[in-house]
Amino acid sequence: MVFDPSWTLFLRSLMPWAQGFFTAITELGSDIFYVALILTGFWAYKKREAITVVWVLLVSVLTNYWIKLAIAHPRPDPIYWLEGADATNYSTPSGHAQNSAMLFGFISAKVKRWWMYVVSTVLVVLIGISRVYIGVHYLEDVFLGWALGFALLVLLLLTEKRLTQFFAKYKTEQLYLLLFLFGLVATAISTYLLPQPPNDNFGSLGGLVMGIAIGLLLEKRYVNFTVEPPGGQKWRLVVRVVVGLLLVFAAMIGLAGVLPTDDVWLRAARYALVAIIGAFVWPLVFKKAKL
Repeated sequence: MVFDPSWTLFLRSLMPWAQGFFTAITELGSDIFYVALILTGFWAYKKREAITVVWVLLVSVLTNYWIKLAIAHPRPDPIYWLEGADATNYSTPSGHAQNSAMLFGFISAKVKRWWMYVVSTVLVVLIGISRVYIGVHYLEDVFLGWALGFALLVLLLLTEKRLTQFFAKYKTEQLYLLLFLFGLVATAISTYLLPQPPNDNFGSLGGLVMGIAIGLLLEKRYVNFTVEPPGGQKWRLVVRVVVGLLLVFAAMIGLAGVLPTDDVWLRAARYALVAIIGAFVWPLVFKKAKL
């Protein structure tokens, strides 16, 4: 039967010991994990590549959002969810499955190492299965998410060179301004035009995009840090990442209490501020602190 929760029951009967395992695995496809991954790469590995990963993920998230809104298929009944499971928007296709397929596939295509292909494949499969196991998705949601993620990945890899050449014609400031305007329009559309599924996330995405644009522009103009730490001392990178992530996550938690979720513009402002902290404020601090 199509969109039948029986696969959830089957997986749990097959692996009754795996509740904690899949609850942890599903977090590898969460916003928190992607934030940590991208910021770690931006602060301590390769800035440009980390920014590219941001664009790749945004394309996938945007595509997933609009397809979910068009299909408007509800999630499985919460009676099938594991305790503590949290999912607030529509079900089809699975964003975890789609985003992980596109993101880890893109990273693998750039790393070009056999072990990266193996790790990425295992992660994508496990993240997808976890969504069915914990009960927040049907198996069909995951299959469709995987298919869309890989289709977008292939399209991106085929057009990457042309896209790079196209955007190279414009100044960085122009591109960031365009990105900011896109985020502004997205937030306005979310507020005034779109139907609001529970905890609609398009306004959040608009705020995040605006914050990324502002943060990266300010970083380029006033900080322009290098990933290589002073004196080549790698321990400084560890401090840079650990303290930076603690700061960003503290900001996410603190701002959630100040800027409530039920107002689209306030929610967008919260995401924008977090992005600015990660892209500009913390780099400014760790550069001055010589980390």
